Amino acid sequence: MAKIDTSVLQPHSFSDKTLADCRVLIVDDEEASRLVLSSVLEEFFQCTCIGDSASVIRTCEQIQPDLILLDVNMPGKDGLTLCGELKQTTHSAAIPVMFITGGGDAALQDTCWEAGASDFIAKPVVASTLIHRVKNVLQSKLRLELISEMTFRDQLTGLYNRYYLTTEIPTMLKHLIREQQPLGVIMMDIDNFKGFNDTYGHVEGDKCLHAVATALKSCLRRPQDFAMRYGGEEFLVFLPNTSQEGCETVGNAMVESVQALHITNSISPYKEVTVSAGYIVMQPEHSSKLEDIINQADEQLYEAKAAGKNRLIGRSHC
Repeated sequence: MAKIDTSVLQPHSFSDKTLADCRVLIVDDEEASRLVLSSVLEEFFQCTCIGDSASVIRTCEQIQPDLILLDVNMPGKDGLTLCGELKQTTHSAAIPVMFITGGGDAALQDTCWEAGASDFIAKPVVASTLIHRVKNVLQSKLRLELISEMTFRDQLTGLYNRYYLTTEIPTMLKHLIREQQPLGVIMMDIDNFKGFNDTYGHVEGDKCLHAVATALKSCLRRPQDFAMRYGGEEFLVFLPNTSQEGCETVGNAMVESVQALHITNSISPYKEVTVSAGYIVMQPEHSSKLEDIINQADEQLYEAKAAGKNRLIGRSHC
């Protein structure tokens, strides 16, 4: 019988994130304004305040806020310019922005909408209006995230699914091409999985898939990295802006983490569940096709299988 810790093998449950879990990033160069805004909101949300517009994008990457409350008029980089940059940056593009404006004329409001605002509120801020507007924006975001998760996630493993691959990855490729950044792709396969199912049954097979997926996901440290269930017992890992060394570090960690589960598989030469992995690191170009990139990683996976399984093999074109 396969030794699988059933305490970690519950079916993937979708997010139960609440408004109280949401983080609001308040950006205003005036300390008094930051204090007023945070004192109004901190009873309902988690608030982080900064006064330097130049550090906003870096802060977003670090804390991944659910909403940015942004003053329009700031020294150096104004709010409108900053909002445009946020919408062009991968890790912050989906974060809603609510502007705090000092005026209510139609032209300024139009400019805020054109910059990518989800909403705006005029100074002097009315506390109840601010709370309700922030709640409305965040509730819409939570609903959208839940719908997105239900659409893009594989319920058994909790990883992304093939639909995510075909709808979202092309956008990521375009960004990497524009920024001239490399991409690492790892194709992974559970060794001797058909024999595992035949020996222990499909219920244990599903538990095995869940355990392996959890182990793979635990090896990803950056928010822009992700793993997906490609089909059956096959997994794909995408590592944007990653060198060959970084790709090998992640890939080897995944191979080792799966074997460290110590799931018994009597038909395997290793007597436990293992994975084989093939990777490719390349610089995407306008002519690059997603199918070709995946096929290159799959060829390296074949080499890993032929070399004895339970290992990572790959190459870099960078």
